[in-house]
Amino acid sequence: MPSFDVRFIKTVCDDTGHEHRACQAVFKVDAASLSAAAQLAEADFCRQKGVRDWTIFADSMELRTPPALPSAWGG
Repeated sequence: MPSFDVRFIKTVCDDTGHEHRACQAVFKVDAASLSAAAQLAEADFCRQKGVRDWTIFADSMELRTPPALPSAWGG
């Protein structure tokens, strides 16, 4: 089953008005698909924060597959 790295991001402004992306949480999720990984991460995030809607704390979600490990030397 593939693994996905899921980050919840909030865009915030500093005192000069410049926007910055702040990571609110990171999860590693094993799921059969990208959409399944998103659903599992949303549920984990909401459970961790004690809310029903993750968008209270974050503006966006990033999903990535972790980079593949190089094959072992030799055989």
